[in-house]
Amino acid sequence: TWGVLTMFSRGLLRANLVAARRHRNERYSSARSQKESTPESKLQKQICHIILNHFEKQYSEELGGAWNSVRNVLTTPQYWQYAVLLNKFSCSSEIESYLCLKNYRLLFTTPSSSFPQSLKCYISDAPGKFPAQKHKDGQLKQYYLLNAASLLAVLALEVKDGEKVLDMCAAPGGKSIATLQYACPGLLQSNEYDNLRFHWLKQTLESFIPESLMSLITVSLNDGREIGNLQPEMFDKICN
Repeated sequence: TWGVLTMFSRGLLRANLVAARRHRNERYSSARSQKESTPESKLQKQICHIILNHFEKQYSEELGGAWNSVRNVLTTPQYWQYAVLLNKFSCSSEIESYLCLKNYRLLFTTPSSSFPQSLKCYISDAPGKFPAQKHKDGQLKQYYLLNAASLLAVLALEVKDGEKVLDMCAAPGGKSIATLQYACPGLLQSNEYDNLRFHWLKQTLESFIPESLMSLITVSLNDGREIGNLQPEMFDKICN
């Protein structure tokens, strides 16, 4: 499911970009260009259809009858694109009340071994983005805005307390934060190869994780492909 969502989202994003570009061109083009299609716009439409037809063919074969419901979810991103993940280390009941007032609802309504009560993620059926909180030194944020699809990797890992976890491509930090909401690992190594995103990752973790737990977290700037050679059999769970 994670692979389907990731690949389909990329294809859908490309299709949306093509559609947005076409809309912009139509809006600002001359009356003459509005009446006739250009070779470029025809090519863009062809690319769009090729991408969507590819996903339709491949995943209808792989998923069978389940593909229709999966496709419906993927083509309505307002249901999962802007989710609010509560920070169990600092969140207040007022935030939850405000989310409910704004017609947000829990993504996982019944706690279980797969969906622990500490992992609270809210989504809304209405399109729109919840306001982000600004970074403040020494003050933890109460929630993290993310694409709810990012939680799939964390749920698939099923991290247990005390396990050693590697988040190989961690920036901007959503998966690492969600992992720490899900369980209390003995070690979490959050790795990012890009220098700019590495500093972004560090700031994100500092904004959400209390100082008392930072000793459990290692933030590294490595090529993820080399970590296995440097630390073989080091980790219980790996997210790449």
